[in-house]
Amino acid sequence: MIKDLEVRHCRALVAVHDSGGVGAAARALGVAQSTVSETLLSLERLLGTPVTLRRTGREAVLTAAAEALLPHARTLIAVSEAGLAAATRPGKAVIRLGTVESISSFLLPGPLSDFRLSWAEVEVRITIGLCEDLRKRVARSELDVALTIEGADRTPDRHVVEAFWPAQLRMIVAPHHALAQRVIERSDLEGRTCLLADPEGAFNELVRSWVGNTPRPPRLESAGSIDGVKRGVLSGDAIGVLPDYAVAEELAARSLVALETGDPPPQIALCLTARQAPLPGSALASLMDKVGAALDGR
Repeated sequence: MIKDLEVRHCRALVAVHDSGGVGAAARALGVAQSTVSETLLSLERLLGTPVTLRRTGREAVLTAAAEALLPHARTLIAVSEAGLAAATRPGKAVIRLGTVESISSFLLPGPLSDFRLSWAEVEVRITIGLCEDLRKRVARSELDVALTIEGADRTPDRHVVEAFWPAQLRMIVAPHHALAQRVIERSDLEGRTCLLADPEGAFNELVRSWVGNTPRPPRLESAGSIDGVKRGVLSGDAIGVLPDYAVAEELAARSLVALETGDPPPQIALCLTARQAPLPGSALASLMDKVGAALDGR
């Protein structure tokens, strides 16, 4: 009797690893916990060895044998999804790209236009979200690739394919702002309002850690969008926090001014993430190459 590794085995294994336990895996997959447990037992019977073990403080972790199987499980899931997509979507091929508002508005239009000239038959569907969520969706094969903003010192994720490009975080003010004409220290930000585009975005924690423990830390408020940050800065004395590429035109025109700081603002990086290296010559490989070339030429 032939016994094969099944996609359901792979999904359960990957979900337990990514979610940190059987219960969390069941919630992520939208099934009963007993279903995940039965699937793992079926996998253990197939392999002839345990795939999970209990540890204090964690519901379950993968065994060495399961860790060795993990990258192959991810590949099998991707191949299965690609096959289903090819069979159920015989028309236009689709690349699912996740990113954040600033990148979508200021960095992607050029490489996407170039890509469409060569791959007119491929549709690129863009999803806007939070960086951490987008990376997780890539790992779960819900997105094909993500372009996110990270702290420059973030540890690379060995379970996916990543490439990084340095970027600069700018603290911007109106030209008439009291801090615009001198070098400021972190203490100058005490009690002031800092506007960010997203209340839960990547910059919030970076700014908090950069400012450090002060008697009156700056208030971090959400303006709702990149344009909202710029308008808020121009209409009051708030300090905007944006990546350099999102405010380059305004800084060049001097309609907004970047604060000069004694200590540079926290370093950031642009991160291009795919679950695995795309096939050479594929549409996804071409898109990632064009995005990378655009980021290299910034």
